[in-house]
Amino acid sequence: MLQRIREHTSGWFAWVVIGLIIFAMAFFGIEQYFQTRIDTYSAKIESPPSWWRDAPSDGATGRLARAFVWDTVEISQAEFRERFDRYREQVRARAGDAYDAEQVESIETKRLVLDGLVDEKILEIAAQRDGVAVDASQIRKAILEIDGITQDGEFIGEDAYKIWLQSRGLTAAGFEALIARQLTTSTLPDAVAESGLVGDAELENLLKLQQETRDLRFVEIPPPALPADATNDAALAEWHSANAERYSTEETVTISYLELDAASIAVASEPTEQDLRDRYESEKGRFGTEEERVAAHILVALPADADDAAIEAARAKAAGIAEQARAEGADFAALAAANSEDLGSKDLGGDLGTIARSTEDAPGLYPKPLEDAVYALAEGGVSDPVRTDAGWHVIKLTQLVAGSQQPFEAVRDQLAAEFGESERERLFNEKSGTLIDAILREPNSLPAVARAMEIDVQSTAAFTRATGDGVAAIEAVRAAAFSRSQKDDRLVSDPIEIGPNQVVVLQVTEHAPSALRPLAEVRDQVQADLQADRLATAARERAEALLERARKGETLEALATELGIVPQDSNGVARQAGFPDPAIATEAFRLLPIEAGKPADVGLAELSGGRFALVVATKVTPGDTSTLTPDVRSQIRAQLAQMRGDMERQAFVKALRGQFEVTVAEERL
Repeated sequence: MLQRIREHTSGWFAWVVIGLIIFAMAFFGIEQYFQTRIDTYSAKIESPPSWWRDAPSDGATGRLARAFVWDTVEISQAEFRERFDRYREQVRARAGDAYDAEQVESIETKRLVLDGLVDEKILEIAAQRDGVAVDASQIRKAILEIDGITQDGEFIGEDAYKIWLQSRGLTAAGFEALIARQLTTSTLPDAVAESGLVGDAELENLLKLQQETRDLRFVEIPPPALPADATNDAALAEWHSANAERYSTEETVTISYLELDAASIAVASEPTEQDLRDRYESEKGRFGTEEERVAAHILVALPADADDAAIEAARAKAAGIAEQARAEGADFAALAAANSEDLGSKDLGGDLGTIARSTEDAPGLYPKPLEDAVYALAEGGVSDPVRTDAGWHVIKLTQLVAGSQQPFEAVRDQLAAEFGESERERLFNEKSGTLIDAILREPNSLPAVARAMEIDVQSTAAFTRATGDGVAAIEAVRAAAFSRSQKDDRLVSDPIEIGPNQVVVLQVTEHAPSALRPLAEVRDQVQADLQADRLATAARERAEALLERARKGETLEALATELGIVPQDSNGVARQAGFPDPAIATEAFRLLPIEAGKPADVGLAELSGGRFALVVATKVTPGDTSTLTPDVRSQIRAQLAQMRGDMERQAFVKALRGQFEVTVAEERL
């Protein structure tokens, strides 16, 4: 799959290119090339052109090359915002009540989302540069592997597929383009990941390490006593001031608002019979079913660079298959299984499912020549060879379902109800325009806007940036309420969409900034926090001091005696064991075993609750792999290969990114 990278352009050719650039600058004027522009990107990706892979980037020559011959791809603010909004909604859906808006909206999170988008763009550029392409059969195969599109190994059908797409706000063309882009961008890293193999000797060593057990000894260090003056008044006051964010009230606002909802708008007029009949005729397609054609095919594949002789040979082979398929009693499914080179359908008897007629608004899933051939066949008919980019197809129309049309009388009530909804939408749009005009006339007074609209003013209780009740439970409302124009200028907001044909406008009536609560009010909490911090610090300092002594030669036994405790032993501990404590077991496997006459390799395990333990490994028992079955070995090998492949994939993407110049505009995130 990976193509050989073309020879780098260098030497005299590079100077020729630079010479042409300098000539152009001299002829047209250098100012034409360096005019000020306003950048609006969130990230910019620059790369040498495919015909000059080692084009310089530094120095005078590099600056000229980057300005005139390097390729540039920008990620717009809108593109980043769309990706970030999608990420935020995914996190919100997963987290539920635990959703942390502040963390999600942090610059660190935005950087991560943008990094992912940059990597995708770089993979797209690399795939295009190296001639990676996918065909319709690959796209279809990938789609049919998605849960929900297949049930019990079978395609759910064209109608169900459309519903599946609509429920996700997708069109067939857009979804297929997305799949094509994903396949294209994953080809190169997937090819690299497939090289993540694990040899027999390596597997054996890994299995032995995995099965290894250790005997260990540990001393759990008792917590130190808290100094008497650790939480005196001065210390409390200092802690209270230094950690003000812990003891401050949350910033709150109270708002007044107007709500405009299409559902509450009364429709005065009723449609006439002619209105309904006109609507029926104009939207007749909605009330019928299109003709459905189910087809199967046999593909004789052709490479993209096939010459005329190869093309003709493939056509002749396809023609022979077509003749066999037309023979009396022919089993098309068996012919497909034996001859088709479409891996996505051959095991299904060549089944392509329902093939819909493409339109300008809804391009078809399959190439136009294939689609046209399907619609030219009678039921049970077999086509002559049909050429597409994938090769030659022999097509059979396996099923034809005639379309149907509901009469006007059957859908009259539906049309009448829809008339009311469309009228409400029309009136809503009119009122929305009137609302905007009223805000422009009275930007400082929500009551004045309310009088112009004849809508009652409503109000909320105080709410925070993170939570609220009623209309304040909507994130967009809270975001608007805490904006500078609201908190400081108290302007009437622009309409905020809170649902389909449903908006609110608001004005902050009260604003309470975050404020540090007096020490007397939060003294108990401050004292508890300070005490916990002092104990944690003292425990760590004590543990690190004991660790230093142990590494200089003092035995665990001597240190335990000093602490007034007895060392504990645990034998035959496996990796990632839950006893005696996961942290102790993990630390033990980092250590060298005790050797006579040498200082022990001592580790420090941090336990739950701010506790610590000193750990040594007294014995290492190599793993016994003789009891592992071939199936278990194979499963572990596959897991290790996948892990290695994932690491190779990540390394490839990182190395690929190093071939590009990436500029990030964090101020636009």
